[in-house]
Amino acid sequence: MFRLRYGTCLPVDHSTNANRGEIAARVIRTCRALQIPTVALYSVADGPNALHAKMADESYCIGTGPSATESYLLQEEIVQIAQDSGAQAIHPGYGFLSEHAGFCQHVSDTPGLVFVGPGPDAITAMGSKSQSKAIMEKAGVPTTPGYYGDDTQEPEQLRHEAVQIGFPLLIKAVMGGGGKGMRLVWKEEEFLEKLESCQRESQQSFGDSRVLLEKYLVNPRHVEVQIIADQHGNVVHLHERDCSLQRRHQKIIEEAPAGDLPMELRERLGEMGKKAALAAGYVNAGTVEFLLDTQQPDQFYFCEMNTRLQVEHPITECITGIDLVEWQLRIAAGEELPIREQANIPCHGHAFEARIYAENPARNFLPATGTVWHHTPPATPNGGMNPSSGIRVDTGIQKGQEVGVYYDPMICKLIVHDEDRPRALQKLVTALKDYQIAGVPTNIEFLVKCAEHDTFQTAGAIHTGFLNDHLEDVQVEEGESTPTLAAAIGAFASLLHLEGRYGIEDLGSARRNQMPWSSLSGSWRMGGPAVYDLELADGTSIKCTCHRDGSYDIFIGPYDEYHIDGTILSNGEMEVVVNKTKRISIKSKLHDTGDKFEIRMWPQHSEDYFWHVDVQNPINPVSQGAQSVIAGHGTVKAPMPGKISRINAKVGDYVKAGDILVVMEAMKMEHAIEAPVSGTVVEMHFKVDDVVQDGVDLALVQHAEVDEAEESEAIS
Repeated sequence: MFRLRYGTCLPVDHSTNANRGEIAARVIRTCRALQIPTVALYSVADGPNALHAKMADESYCIGTGPSATESYLLQEEIVQIAQDSGAQAIHPGYGFLSEHAGFCQHVSDTPGLVFVGPGPDAITAMGSKSQSKAIMEKAGVPTTPGYYGDDTQEPEQLRHEAVQIGFPLLIKAVMGGGGKGMRLVWKEEEFLEKLESCQRESQQSFGDSRVLLEKYLVNPRHVEVQIIADQHGNVVHLHERDCSLQRRHQKIIEEAPAGDLPMELRERLGEMGKKAALAAGYVNAGTVEFLLDTQQPDQFYFCEMNTRLQVEHPITECITGIDLVEWQLRIAAGEELPIREQANIPCHGHAFEARIYAENPARNFLPATGTVWHHTPPATPNGGMNPSSGIRVDTGIQKGQEVGVYYDPMICKLIVHDEDRPRALQKLVTALKDYQIAGVPTNIEFLVKCAEHDTFQTAGAIHTGFLNDHLEDVQVEEGESTPTLAAAIGAFASLLHLEGRYGIEDLGSARRNQMPWSSLSGSWRMGGPAVYDLELADGTSIKCTCHRDGSYDIFIGPYDEYHIDGTILSNGEMEVVVNKTKRISIKSKLHDTGDKFEIRMWPQHSEDYFWHVDVQNPINPVSQGAQSVIAGHGTVKAPMPGKISRINAKVGDYVKAGDILVVMEAMKMEHAIEAPVSGTVVEMHFKVDDVVQDGVDLALVQHAEVDEAEESEAIS
């Protein structure tokens, strides 16, 4: 049995993970390898069948509500569960309470409990952007110019300080991190509005509205150093990661080591990371983030220190062969670092991590919800790195799981490793295209476009302004038309489903055991071949004529015709022959909702790697007209599911087009919803704190032109 030592000898009978989802599953995996029984927590929204809850040896419901404040942020309850279950260690993961000094102190002060992470003093010092900058400056670590909020937080004074620093600049939550509580301001006129938004998000996310101001480096590279230190004064760095590909300050694809950095610069970065850790009196795993000035490539500046395990830690594990969670546990036990000489830290090959989110890139990356009805990633979920394929998948989701509005929309991490950057990058692209998930929209297509972009393919060419420069190249368009071949094969799959021919590989043998009028006879009728009229979800009409051999002539609209034959095995593998000349292998999955068939297809060895086709069920049809709701152009709809956090107008108010009417919060991010037209608010259907679904009507603005017309008519 592994023993944790933190001042005194504590036998570890259990370890509690004060988190959820992917990171909880990740910590549990290492604890299993160390034979440490684990205790998981789950909210009422996640439930006892959540993947991380089922992976643990024990799991307990925490809180009485679905939101984080009603569950995973309940410090007293977490500690009580740990004590009641006999656990002696609490691993905070990342997010939630992982960088909460008060929680760390509470755990450390509780007899018999160990906090797996740094001490509360280091968390406090590094959690304050202003205090951390002061510590780094004193230690000789370069920092960016700015105002750190020591004297005032008055809006007008902050605006004055902003003018002194110069624009563009960043407003950053003093206690923030992970892209939350951060606003980029390009000119003075927008400063106060963005200050208010940043302070509000900071208060909601971190319980502290204080901000600092920092000079914004245009298009820098974001390079961070993984450090780890024990209680005996030993500290090493585990090389660097390049996290420059970002959207709204959220990382998208990370790599290790940073591409195309001179060895001398890499060594300086590593040494500054170690110096930062020593200056903070740091113990356990942490990450020191730097911004590299692309105008002066040898200059870099301290950005912040994350006092926890990072989301992207797997790529460091790939190139070093070190299990960071195991080292965290051993350090918390009072052991020395397993490797104490910097020169002995390995660095082999190259690794990438892509973050897969439940979101809709075609709708400005709005968070998405839904039930995952199919999930087959390119490697065993939460099984660590597959040594033969070099692919790893860390995830907190499983088939049948609902993705809701209450937590971060990241649902999976895809990690790849190979001997060099080009091979690793090609492996990343291939693995993304092989990733099968259905039930919620994801950003996979966006990730593929980013990874395949010429700039990203070039080592060292990426910077934080990549999306500003190349958004049109990687943008995912909404409502892109379904290829007619995909529609034809989707219709064919729907017909085989209706005829009970799924899972039948040898149609001839199956027919010999059936009556002549069986559906296995291809829906043949005494008067000739059967004809099906199908309709896609977008209203496209499809006419299908059945042949005696089970094949179909399929007509898409007025012009496109295909002859489709083939089989679909019970596992969804399709072998179809198109026009009697081309054989296509496809991995597929069909979901019958009752009124439609949702068919998701992953063609093999094809330029297209994913098709999705929705076909109306001809037995239980819902017409396109019945599905669509024609709303007036003054209707304000919810662009995603979420909670109403602010309403800026009431019924009777006059608003201008572009005014922010409603602010919604979804998955810890704010989204402003503007008035579509100028006019009078005549309907407001919800109030603050209401939770609404995607697409519901929030309000109605009567267009000013309508008001004027009615007034003119009344006068006449």
